[in-house]
Amino acid sequence: MLSVILYVVMIVADWKVYEKMGRQGWECIIPFYNVYVLFQVLYGNGWKMLLLLIPFYNIYVAIKLQIDLAHGFNQFGAFVLGLVLVNPVFMAILGFGDYSFTAPSNSAAV
Repeated sequence: MLSVILYVVMIVADWKVYEKMGRQGWECIIPFYNVYVLFQVLYGNGWKMLLLLIPFYNIYVAIKLQIDLAHGFNQFGAFVLGLVLVNPVFMAILGFGDYSFTAPSNSAAV
């Protein structure tokens, strides 16, 4: 029962993060499409998510995605480390906190 409650809280937090990014909240609950939307918002091209299929390079891409997501919310340092290591907790902090999203300026780099 506790895991269901935590899962619902994670969905609501992600929903709020997507809305802060200027997207529809429901986009966070569709598998694969949610990653496509993140790449589209952060890098301007959702198909760059296919880079996650390349062994070993996918680790770099996944960490870079979390770094760029944190920078989009004007967060640096320890917050980036938290997004990488304890993602559900820090996504909840982004979703329920008073953070606003600004589109990253270096959208071409992955």
